[in-house]
Amino acid sequence: MGATSDIHVLQFVSGKYEGEQYALLRDAVHLTGRSSESDLVLKDDAVSRKHVRFSHHRGRVWLTDLGSSNGTHVNGRKAMRHCLEKGDRIAIGASLIRVDLLPASQLSRANLRQNKKESASGQSMTGSLSDIPLTDVLQWLATSRKTGSLVVQGANVGSLSLREGQVYYARIEGSSVGPQKSLLRMLGWTEGTFSLDSALVEEVNDELTIPLDHLLMEAARIQDELAHLAERKTLPTSDVSLKLPSDAAWSTLDGPKLDMLHAVACGKKWSEILDFLEEDDVVLSTRIVELAGAGFVTYE
Repeated sequence: MGATSDIHVLQFVSGKYEGEQYALLRDAVHLTGRSSESDLVLKDDAVSRKHVRFSHHRGRVWLTDLGSSNGTHVNGRKAMRHCLEKGDRIAIGASLIRVDLLPASQLSRANLRQNKKESASGQSMTGSLSDIPLTDVLQWLATSRKTGSLVVQGANVGSLSLREGQVYYARIEGSSVGPQKSLLRMLGWTEGTFSLDSALVEEVNDELTIPLDHLLMEAARIQDELAHLAERKTLPTSDVSLKLPSDAAWSTLDGPKLDMLHAVACGKKWSEILDFLEEDDVVLSTRIVELAGAGFVTYE
C-alpha cells in the first residue's frame, strides 16, 4: 500500500489526456464518466455518462464499474470491482491510465476538462510498452473501435493495421514471418514504444480473420510456456551449430526435426530459424532443446 501519506494518482499515459494526472483524494468518492456532472470528466464517446466510481474504504481505494457500455479493463482484464494497487493499468474508453502512489506534497490536481488536441498528422496516441503492454493497447483500441496503423518499436520494428478496432494485418520489418506469427511475436515485446497514426490505412491481401481475443489468449499461452521452458532448459540466444559427429543417426529423426537441422546446416541464426519455420516459438524452442539433448546440435 505504501506510506500512509501517499495518495493514489491516476496517470494518463496515452489518449486525449496523455501527461495529465488525477489525484484520488481521501474520504471522497470520484465519479468518472462523460457527464459534465462527473468529478473526473472524460469527453469520449466510448465512455458512458456514468462509467466508473473510485471510492475509499478501510484505507483502500476501490474501482467499481457502473454498468458501462464498453466496460472497464484493469491489467488487461474486464473488471467490475478492483482494489487499486501501484502499477495497475486501467483502460477507460480511449484513455490508458497507470496507478501511482505519490506523496501529497508532489501532487498538482489536473484539470481534465481541458481536452488536448490531436496532432495534425492524425497521430492520436503514443506510449511506452513498459507502461502499457501491447495486449492492453490492443484491447483499448478494440473498445475504442480505432482505425489506423499502430507502429511498435521493440525488439524490432513492427506495424499493426486496424479497422474498427480489429487487427487485420501485422508485419515485422526485415522479416518474412506471416501476419499471425508477427502479431504473436510482437505481443511478447515488453520494452519499446507504440504510436497510432489514424490517418494511415493499409490495403493488404492476406488479412487476419482470427478474432483478436483468441490471438491475445494464444500469445499469453506462448509467453507463459516459453518462460516455463526457459526455467527448466537453456534456450539458444544466437548461434546454433550442428554437432559433428552427432550422437545418433539422422535417420532416427522425424520430418520436422530434419527441417530444423537443415536450417541449422544452412548457417541460420536462432532468430532466423524461428522466422524460417512455420510453427510457433514454443514448438520450435522445444524442438531445438530436444535436438540438443539428443546430441544433434550445440548452442550457448
